[in-house]
Amino acid sequence: MSRTLRLVTLLICLSNTVHASNRLYADNTFKPSENFVFDISFGAGYVFEDSYLVGSQAHQEGVELLNINVYVNYGNWYFDVDRSQLSGGLVLGYSAIEKYDWGLDLILTQAQDGFSENGFDLYRSNQIPELKGINERQFDITAGLRLSKRYGGNQLSFELLQDISSTHNGWVLSTFFSKIVPWQNWDFRTAIGINLYSNDFTDYYFGIAPDEQTIERLTYNPKGAYSLVYELHTEYPIAERWVFLAGWMSTWFSKQIYHSPIVRQNHQHKAKLGVRYVF
Repeated sequence: MSRTLRLVTLLICLSNTVHASNRLYADNTFKPSENFVFDISFGAGYVFEDSYLVGSQAHQEGVELLNINVYVNYGNWYFDVDRSQLSGGLVLGYSAIEKYDWGLDLILTQAQDGFSENGFDLYRSNQIPELKGINERQFDITAGLRLSKRYGGNQLSFELLQDISSTHNGWVLSTFFSKIVPWQNWDFRTAIGINLYSNDFTDYYFGIAPDEQTIERLTYNPKGAYSLVYELHTEYPIAERWVFLAGWMSTWFSKQIYHSPIVRQNHQHKAKLGVRYVF
């Protein structure tokens, strides 16, 4: 898939870009519906992040002036973009089976952001010296199966996703357990999970090809890898249509990733404070 087509695909998705239904949590509404359901919310916030790429500013922070969350559901189909939670993202799905609190869905989503000599900001002009000479890693588009079990405020989910964009032709296998704990007017959400990455995925994003080699950046051909993820997210209604939110997400990488010459540490932390307006 060409870079132009990738960009068009992403823009189409974002243009429809939701009081969203984060698929990691038990209150998501990815269930068959006889009616057309449309939900939208807007938010803003302050985001903190420490990048795992070499040469990147150790701590990056900035204001999100506007993020748009959208949820659309009709029949067995749903489309969701969640920009409120750090674990959120974009997913197009089809609910194939919903029985005994188990659900089996077919989903299309993005598993990995792309990066280049400019780091994760592909379109800025400031090159990072330590990344100079690397080939651009493009974002992927993956599709596969999602099996989930809901009980109370808990959810156990399994996902097997295959790259369909010919970016790396690899797969990602994920398992997550999440819990929702209401307390007075607060809503606390916590999730823990593990992602397993195929050889092709790991080598594409974190390997070093011969044409990228320098004196300080030797060739590197990693095998399959994994990461551990933990998220804590909380929300509190501050007015009839305004919600305060805060979140923290930590990711720890296996040695196949953090031994890469373009990775500076074995972890990444993200934090967010913000508000959301719900229609």
